[in-house]
Amino acid sequence: GEQWHCVKACDPTLSVQQLEAAAVVLACGLFRDEHLNIVTDSIFVARLCLAMTGPGVATSAAALVLEEALSSRQGTVSIIHVNSHDPVKGYFQTGNDKADAAAKGVWTLQEARQLHESLHIGTKALAKRCGISTADARHVVATCPHCQK
Repeated sequence: GEQWHCVKACDPTLSVQQLEAAAVVLACGLFRDEHLNIVTDSIFVARLCLAMTGPGVATSAAALVLEEALSSRQGTVSIIHVNSHDPVKGYFQTGNDKADAAAKGVWTLQEARQLHESLHIGTKALAKRCGISTADARHVVATCPHCQK
């Protein structure tokens, strides 16, 4: 069928790549017995899953949990990679857009700090981009050693 499911999870101890892998693991666990199409804009997850079709040993934590989730399924699974924010809309791009919409605003202060440390954007832009309060964004900028020089 044409059903879309949305589950949000935040774990400030995990990287974005680890969270993307965890999302695939969760989907595999929720729908063990039926065919599953997983649409991702994560080249990391797509390539990791593709690599598991060949010989080799999974060594990273993300690879190990993905391997376990994929091998314990009864149903088949297709991992479909789409480019982020592709202007050409189609069925799979629609799935990616739905995932992006669900994830919008799910930022932690740690992620806002990381974004600020890499780009040193101002308070207003940081608050808008990360969906955090202006007060939180102001605190992130005020505690940045580079911006206080």
